[in-house]
Amino acid sequence: MNDTFLNIIQWKKIIYFIFILFLFKFSFLHGYGFKTTLSFLDLGLLSISSAFLLASGYLTSFFFRNTQKKTRLPLQKVKNLSIYLMLIGIIVGLYLSIKVNKAWYGLIFIACPIIVYLYSKNNTQKTFFSNIVTSFLKPFALLTLWWFDFPLNLSIEQWELFYDLQLITIAYVTISFLSNIVVEIIIDIINVNQDNLNKQNTLPVLLGRKRAKNIALMLSIIGCLFVFSIAISFIKNKFIFSTIMLLGTIPELYFIYRLMLASEAKDYKALHKISYVNFLLALLSVPTIGYYIKYVIN
Repeated sequence: MNDTFLNIIQWKKIIYFIFILFLFKFSFLHGYGFKTTLSFLDLGLLSISSAFLLASGYLTSFFFRNTQKKTRLPLQKVKNLSIYLMLIGIIVGLYLSIKVNKAWYGLIFIACPIIVYLYSKNNTQKTFFSNIVTSFLKPFALLTLWWFDFPLNLSIEQWELFYDLQLITIAYVTISFLSNIVVEIIIDIINVNQDNLNKQNTLPVLLGRKRAKNIALMLSIIGCLFVFSIAISFIKNKFIFSTIMLLGTIPELYFIYRLMLASEAKDYKALHKISYVNFLLALLSVPTIGYYIKYVIN
């Protein structure tokens, strides 16, 4: 039962999300000579609130998707636990908002569970639109860190640096969004037969595997060109240019090559594993670029 519960709340994704928050905080908001709103303790509170709200959201989605099915877990217990986790997440979020003198930020912690509830209630089937929403929410949540952790008393030079750091983060968010959509399409291609039996409206079910693959390929190419354009913009800085090319562009090109050749389920399963490697390489670029800007350029 505990294993089932952990799978429902997707605990690995929650831990990954918290890790990303601390990684970006350390890499792009710490050690640049200016103070920000959140201490690392405050970030811990934000992470706790986010973790409880995410777990509550996954439980809410599970509840509505299985109201007409038999499950190993009693749905009423799932619903009650979702409410408890949501309340804890909201309370911690409200406390954090008041602690950093941004009380109105508490509306975010109240609005998010309401939106998740309404969305889960009205979208019980898996669709391409749900993939877009999921792919958008993951990187978008990273921007909440910048809303909360705003710098204090910056000089003109520090504002310029902070603006550049924001652009870098937005670039990561954009790339993550495109990559997440591609991964979701690949997962749907792998599960197309099961989704078809369950009458899910995923892209491979609606358009077929080949067209779904072509859409994933197009999005991958767009993402690769975007990463390459960022690398070109830093062509005068050999370190950053090389980092982006080695950890971003080249892995994306290899992924595109394997996607073009993919035809069977095992090929797409291999692509799914490759996508995790590419995500890891992208994560390595965050502290690498952050360190260079912090201690070499700055």
